Amino acid sequence: LAGLSRSVGLSIHTQLKAMTYAALADLQDRAGDLQTSLHHLQILDKTARALASARADLEPVLRERRRRVVALLDDPRCTSCASVLGRAQRLELGADYGKVPSVEKVLKALAGVPRSDFAEMIRQGNGTFNSIPELAVERMAQVIQDLRDEMARMTEKVQSIADSFPLPDYTRPVSEALVKAEDRSQPYLREVERFEHYRWIAGTVLCSIVLLILACNVTGMALGAYGLSKREDPSDYECRGEAGAKFLLIGVGLAFLFSWLLILLVFATFLVGGNIQTLVCRNWVNQEIYKFIDTPGNLPPSMNLTRQLNLRRDSNLSATYRECKSGAGLWEVLQLDRSYNLDEHLKTPKYTADFQKRLGDFTAHLGDVRLLRSEGRQDLETFARSGVDEVDYRRFQEEMKNPVVQTSLPGLARSLEGLQKMQRNGTVAGRLAAEAQALWQMQNSTVQSQEALVAKLGESIQFLSRLAPHLQERVKRTLATTASVEAQLPVQAQQIFRQEIGCFTRKELRYFAQYLNWVGQTLREDVASCQPLATALDNGRVILCDRIADPWNAFWFSLGCCTFFLIPNIIFAVRLTKHFRPIRNRLM
Repeated sequence: LAGLSRSVGLSIHTQLKAMTYAALADLQDRAGDLQTSLHHLQILDKTARALASARADLEPVLRERRRRVVALLDDPRCTSCASVLGRAQRLELGADYGKVPSVEKVLKALAGVPRSDFAEMIRQGNGTFNSIPELAVERMAQVIQDLRDEMARMTEKVQSIADSFPLPDYTRPVSEALVKAEDRSQPYLREVERFEHYRWIAGTVLCSIVLLILACNVTGMALGAYGLSKREDPSDYECRGEAGAKFLLIGVGLAFLFSWLLILLVFATFLVGGNIQTLVCRNWVNQEIYKFIDTPGNLPPSMNLTRQLNLRRDSNLSATYRECKSGAGLWEVLQLDRSYNLDEHLKTPKYTADFQKRLGDFTAHLGDVRLLRSEGRQDLETFARSGVDEVDYRRFQEEMKNPVVQTSLPGLARSLEGLQKMQRNGTVAGRLAAEAQALWQMQNSTVQSQEALVAKLGESIQFLSRLAPHLQERVKRTLATTASVEAQLPVQAQQIFRQEIGCFTRKELRYFAQYLNWVGQTLREDVASCQPLATALDNGRVILCDRIADPWNAFWFSLGCCTFFLIPNIIFAVRLTKHFRPIRNRLM
């Protein structure tokens, strides 16, 4: 949204700049034609008048000069002058610019033109067109802010899905059942702690009895063996042997006294621990216990876990455990889509309708560019009607083909100078030199200036004759192109604006649809994962089997092994007693 307005303005500018710049360039060319044509027309009128005036001034002077030269060359004293006499007789004016068409009518039609400043007008039109991106930013500022507010409301709508999400309806019974079970177990936990204290006392006493029996046997055997090794000393032998025999008999007495208690205890602990290991733990590990729970009739109706866990009717605890173990969410496990249509709540139009409507209803006039004002249009129309193209410029070109003077004054002057060298008569020679000098002076002072005016006139005639055949067509085309561009700019700018807004809308809707799809996928797969349920069941198995049942079974197995060896211990102790007592005691 931050770059939408400038992007729209740049797109309009980029797509319309070729047409607009071409129209401005064409308008600039016509303005140049008008200025240049007016300049050349003024030169044409001024130069033609000057040439006509100069011709009128030159004509009597040239006529008098021809008369004098002809008279001189016709003088009999002039030697070899007949060859130049014909050229002198043809000494007369050539081009007559008084006969060319007048452009005064055209200049009167163009009087006061141009009334408008075309350069400023083109600069303003170009500046207005180039400011379209900034104009788009300015005119779209409010709608951009409205769209930001609309996006914030759309975000709130999406976040409000959590309030209507039905997951607590399914997890609440389980949570309540767990809380209730925890509350009910609290009184028993104190009893468990008390019985745990008794268990440690009983275990310690039983182990102490076994250790006492073992200590008596070991002490008796040690003393008896020591007494046997001291047979050489009868007094020491009898004392040690008697003590060893008494310790063995004490061990036998203790074994007889407590063996029945140990046997009952081993049987009781074996009965509990063995059944738990066989019936519960082993089936829990291979998940047969879940199948047992799922089988109808194996548990009372009050312990129907499928109903208490709010599972779907076609599901069971085994399948639920496997799905949760694999990381499935409660949405998939409980199949909440049957009771809560998440796709309906995540439909894109539900959230983007106002966004689309606001963009669809927004309009901005960004192509109102004035390329040619009415004064400039009138100047071009006046230029086209002025008659510039109706002037017969061929008459000027034909007249320009004629020299200012029919006979070349420099050539005639050089001929007179050549004749002057051939004369024997000094007077004739002097007159020839004077006439040649006069011709050179006329050429340099008058004819050359007129020839310069003719060259200047030729430049104007060349430009105007080249422009005239295409003037009407070019002016009409420029006026039509300018009017067409001025008319098309707002329309095409609006079309491009609608296209850019539509493209932006479609792109944003795709983004939002992807976002809503991500929301749906997250709610279905990632939110409220039931993997902790499977973990809790596994932790329960670890606590019951690994932390309670296995130590329990290890305890009765160890105690059972000790109890089993008490019988051989009694027989062995009685037999040893006979060997450890002195012979006199055994004979009594």
